[in-house]
Order: sequence, then structure tokens, then C-alpha cells
Amino acid sequence: MSSAAGDDTRSSVEVAVPLPLPYTLHYRLPERLRPLAVAGSRVRVHVGKRRVVGIVVAVNDRAPEGIELRDVDDLLDQRPVLTPELLRLGAFIADYYMSPIGETLRALVPARLPASGAARVRLTKRGIFLPTTEGPERDLVEALIAGGDATVGDLAARFPGEAFSGTLERLESAGYVSMSSGEGSGARYRAAVELPEGDLDRQLEAAGRSAQGRAVVEYLAALGRPATLAELAGSIGASGAVVRRLVQRGVLRTFTQIERLSLDRHLMRDQPRAVPELVEAQASALARIAEAIDAAAYRAFLLHGVTGSGKTEVYLRAVEHALAAGRSAILLVPEISLVPALAAEARRRFGERLAILHSGLSEGERAQEWERARSGSARVVLGPRSAVFAPVERLGVVVVDEEHDAAFKQEHAPRYHARDLALMRAHEAGAVAILASATPSFETRHNAGLGKLIVCELPSRVGGGRLPEGILVDLRQEHIARKPGEVVLSQRLLDETRAALDGGEQVILLRNRRGYSPVLMCRACGDKLACDECGLPRTFHRRDGRLVCHYCGSARPVPKTCPRCGAAAYEPIGAGTERVEERVAEAFPGVPIDVLDRDAARRIGGAAAVLERFANGRTQILVGTQMVAKGHHFPNVGLTAVLAADSYLGFPDFRAVERTYSMLTQLAGRAGRGDRPGRVVIQTYFPEHYAIRAALAHDDAAFAEEEMRFRRVFHYPPYTRMVQLLVRGRDRAKTEARADQVSRALHANALAGEVRISGPAPAPLERLQGQWRFQLLLRSTSAARLRRLVGESVPATERADVLVDVDPQDLF
Repeated sequence: MSSAAGDDTRSSVEVAVPLPLPYTLHYRLPERLRPLAVAGSRVRVHVGKRRVVGIVVAVNDRAPEGIELRDVDDLLDQRPVLTPELLRLGAFIADYYMSPIGETLRALVPARLPASGAARVRLTKRGIFLPTTEGPERDLVEALIAGGDATVGDLAARFPGEAFSGTLERLESAGYVSMSSGEGSGARYRAAVELPEGDLDRQLEAAGRSAQGRAVVEYLAALGRPATLAELAGSIGASGAVVRRLVQRGVLRTFTQIERLSLDRHLMRDQPRAVPELVEAQASALARIAEAIDAAAYRAFLLHGVTGSGKTEVYLRAVEHALAAGRSAILLVPEISLVPALAAEARRRFGERLAILHSGLSEGERAQEWERARSGSARVVLGPRSAVFAPVERLGVVVVDEEHDAAFKQEHAPRYHARDLALMRAHEAGAVAILASATPSFETRHNAGLGKLIVCELPSRVGGGRLPEGILVDLRQEHIARKPGEVVLSQRLLDETRAALDGGEQVILLRNRRGYSPVLMCRACGDKLACDECGLPRTFHRRDGRLVCHYCGSARPVPKTCPRCGAAAYEPIGAGTERVEERVAEAFPGVPIDVLDRDAARRIGGAAAVLERFANGRTQILVGTQMVAKGHHFPNVGLTAVLAADSYLGFPDFRAVERTYSMLTQLAGRAGRGDRPGRVVIQTYFPEHYAIRAALAHDDAAFAEEEMRFRRVFHYPPYTRMVQLLVRGRDRAKTEARADQVSRALHANALAGEVRISGPAPAPLERLQGQWRFQLLLRSTSAARLRRLVGESVPATERADVLVDVDPQDLF
């Protein structure tokens, strides 16, 4: 990899292409690319008749014998997009999660990341007057003077050798050249000026008698950095003519400056507050974490504390400690909706050292933030699960907030779990991992019991606050007048809401279904307007006048009459967030209400706008899905309520009870964070269920003991490891036959005697997106044994119709 310039021993490369192939492909390196090829860079190659972008995983001195290789078409990066650390992580993911290596590595890089070879190099005015010297810098500048702007790829071809990248970087750092970020980056270029070093009095004299010209000189001297023409006009009213005259007189120098894309729309407005004093438990936890950071060795911590106990303050100070030690940090949250508030606080502490990475960014914003992390200008990266792949160097700490959340599991290939990869990255980097939660996952609880995690307990709320009072509403006893469908607001909840509003408090109501109603049914014939591809009722979204399948995303307008019987007799059954909002508005006219769900997050302003309105008190009632239950800090919330606590309990999934308890506990934790005690109302048809009782009593230990007993008796994780095999196909009979074939292959393997094999059976959601689905579940105390059994019984080349999910989080 470190061959000298002109070394032609680099004859071939192994490329991971983004196709479901279990192996890499070999390609010949054209002579012009041999000095530049390096593992981790992207290349454009042909696979059959298709032209794809793959990632180089190895550079070889000689090509495989007896094979005629196709050439690499183009090298896209002068500097690799994946570091050796991330390449190793990608190889681990592909092996552990049984995912094709090309699809795995593609997931580690932002989609449509501009090719560095396509970036255009421009010569600045300063570059034109580069002092006459010999060497590669002067040669490259003269080429730009003679030929004008050029792409990095063109220049690399004209100046072959590994020294080219270093030469270009030195010229850019010195301000002699500027580079665009490539097509689609979204970067903007602005004319900027700077005041050269020198005697200020002489510079003012050279500016002449113009008061505006002298003001420009004084402003730049005080600023101590360059400024764009727009900034000068906005700050001191300087006109372009004045600035041009100062440039002509030699008082100022001009150059082109890349203007960063603002991410303000993704952040809540910062509300400065004094940094709180740590209580004893927080200080103890931070001291243990800081000691581990100083040791520069892998340590994993579980920061377990009740809601409102100050876990965020502890891990943010741990990040500060890592930065002071010259290291970087990654902060992971389960949902994009949690980014705006945490990003505002992180920016207040870390300033321009913070980068944000998530799918809600535009392509240009994402490429910009990713490049800032790679270059080291941003040393703290915040985002959901994919941010675990941030290309930071010298990683010091990785934080996984709300580590119990199922959203950390990727639903599409590669089906990784970001929490587990965070532990892996920390281990590889000799860094500290912090898993934070009020309701840790049972895998994390189990690992803590085995001594794999250092547990730091935060047993009480900071600031003397108390956990909210629990109020149970047995919906079986409700006799209020109700609209068709289920009970939405009980009389007790209405009374508690009115009392909270009268006391100047805010209210959060959780209904874990978006849209107006889960079903729009014809009263005349019973038709439920099911999705053609999934066979499940479409959700009625009244605001948009559409019926939407929440599984495949297909939508259609609401028909005026029933397509089956022709009657105009539709009735919404059940309630989603839209319907709850309507009922609340009827009950409390004039009270400002807002909704936070996935639909709201997609609108202009997104989740940040909704949360900011609530934080500022412009909204008094916030209705939402589980997005409202996670990690938010609103001191004026006096009441929270879950309208249907049973929404998860009936799911055919062994994690249903755990998720119900976590959701109830997290929602309860949003109340009573200010000076006054809060209340949480839980509406349920199963008031005696141990998860609901434990959540009401804030008894985490009792819930964990009961649920662990269930897992142990029935051999579920964390006491076993699990792999789900999902056989899918368009024809039901053929798919079922294929599932039987897979089952027979598994049972015929010698390892089958050491593995519990359940199924095949129809999946709980038997048909999705036009495909029938049959499921097998494999359980064993050894993850390696499970993967080996699958690998031997269902080879990678035979998995086109078999989805393999290692450590599944959903069994639907």
C-alpha cells in the first residue's frame, strides 16, 4: 500500500460491489491508477453490463492466475472514504450479520457522496502570485494558470504519483487553490476578503479618506479573520464598490470561500442556561468514566438512572473530557426527533466541533458533515444509528443514549444493531462506550450481570424532583359516551388534563398510531379497503384525504363509495394521532395543540419546529406517537398520558412486554421535571399486568425480575441467541414449500441437535409488499453455532428468497 510513485507492482484490486454477492471481485488496475489505488477508496467498475461504484478492500501485487480481468474504469477518491478501522468493522458486520460485503460497505458511506476526483480545483488570486519556486506546487499552479479550472481526477492523471494528494492539500491549506465539493454537494462559493498582516495605521492611510473604507479595515482588523462581501454589507453596510477599491489599492486581498450549509433548521433554538452542579451520583459516575478515558483503554459502562436523573449531563461532560484529551466522540440517539434538542445543547458546548449525521439532511448537508468529521474539523458526531460509522479519528468515547430502543436495529441489509457496533468500535479504538437508559434492554442487563459492563447508578432525579404520580384508568370500567371505535379520552384523563391546563402546565398525550384511524370500514358490507400488496387495512389519513399502507407505503385517495357494494357508508374504526388531536380540540377549545409523529416530522420545519413550539410554550398539548416519549426535557410538563397502554402487549413477539414497560416508563419520565410534581395517566384494559403495575410504581427491579424469569423459562434472549429466517415469495404454495425445504436442510445438519428450531410457520404479518412470508426461528446459547448452521444449510448463493436476521428485534 505504500509503494513509491511509479511502482507498477500494484496490478489488481479486490472490489466489494453493492450487489448480493458473498465475495469480492477482482479487477485489473490501469497503469495510470496504480500509484493512487488504496484500500477504502471508491472505484467505478463493470459487473456484467452494469456499471456500479464499489469499494476497494485490497490492493494486490499480482492478479489471480488463469483469469482475464476487466479494468477498473475510474478511481473516484484520492483519499479513501473508509479508514482501515471502518473496513475492519465492515468485514465484521458482513461476517456476523451474514450480509453481502458490498452491500455492507455501501451502508458505511453516505449515499451519493460526491467523488473527490470530480471536485473542481480553482486557482485563487493569491495562487496566481505564488512565489516562483521549483517543485510540484509550482508545476500544479502553472497547469491551472495555463488550462483553467480542472477536476482532481484530471490533475491526478497529469501528475501521477502518491505525492499528488499531499501537494494539493498544501496548496489548499495555504489558500493558493480552492476546491468545490463535487456535483450534488450543495456547497456555495462566496467572494471573501482578508486584511493582510501589517501596520494598521498604514492600512488605514492607504484606505484613503472614505469613512466606509476605513470602517472596513477597522472591522476586519477587529474580526481577526476573513469575511465575505455579504457579511461586510450586513455588518457595517459596506458596498461592493468600496471593497473593490480597497482591493485595487492593495489594502485587501480577495479569494473564494466555501460557505458552509447551515444546519439550523435541524436544531432547536438554544436556550442558554447555567451548567448544573453535579449531584454525588453523577460526579461519581463521571469520575469513573473520565478515569477510563485517561487510560485510553476499552471500557464499557451502563449509565442506569431513573428518568430526569441527569444521564445526559454525565455523558456530555464525558465527551468534553475526551475532547480535552485530544480525542473524538460519537453520540447516538434512536430517533431523528431526538437530534434537535440534544444538538442545540451540544453546539452550545462544543461549537463548530459538532457535526450532525442523519437521513433527514439533504445530500449536500450530509456530505458536508461527513467530510467535516473525516477531516477532523468536527470531532463530535451526533445522529441516529448510521452515525456509528462516522469517520472520526482517535475515537475516545461512544455514547448510545436510550440504548434499549429497538430503533437502533437496522431493518434492511445489513441488519446490524448500532448499540453492539458502538461497543465494537470502542473496543477496536481503545475507547470508552457508554450505554445510557432508564430501562436497559435485557441483553444489556444480562451483560452487566456477567461483568461485561461497569454499572453506574443514578437512583434519583436531580434538583430534588420527584417521579410522577401514577394514575391507572381501567377502560373496562369506563361508561362515558364514546364515538364509534375505541375509547380515546377517559373522564379521569379529561379531568386531569383540565387541572393541568388550569395550573399553567403542559400536557403530553401518547397514541402510538399515526393517521386518523387504523381502519376505514364500510358499514354496509364490512370491507376494510385493504392494501392490494399486503392484504392489511390501509390507515385513513383524513388531513391528506388518503388511505396509506404503513407497511409498503402505497397510497390511494379515499373513494366516495365502497368499491365492493357501492354504499357511501364509511366509518373510521380506532384512533390515530389525527383523531386524538380532533377529540382533544373538541374537549379543550382554544388550547394550542400540536402533533409529533412521522408525518409531522416530514413537513417543513420537521420535528425541530414542533418541539421548539412546545418548548417555548406556544403549544400547550402535544399529541404524538412514541416519538414524544423519548428523551425530551420539558420542565413545564405536568401531565403525561398513554391512551392505549395495551397497543404492544398483544403483539406476537417475546419483546412486546419489554417494549410496553419501556414506553410507559419513558413517557412517565417526561412529567414533573420542573418545580412541581407530575402525574402520568395510563389507560388500559389489562390493569393487573405486571409491566403496567411496575411502570406505575416506578419499580424497575420488580419488572426486570419477572421478565427475566419468563425469558429464562422459555429460552429467549438474553439467555439464548437467536436467528430469524424469513422465506419470501410471490406464490404462497411455492414459498411454503421453500420454507419446508430450508427446514429440512437445517434439521439434516449435525448441528441441529444443539439448536432449537421453531417453524416453519406463517409470519405474524403473513403477506407484505406482495410477498408471502414464512418464518423459522433458531435459538442456541452460541451465536457462532447458529451462524455456522445457517451458513452450512443455506449457503449464501441460495439466499435470494431467504432473509437472514441475526439477533432480530422484530418477529413480524
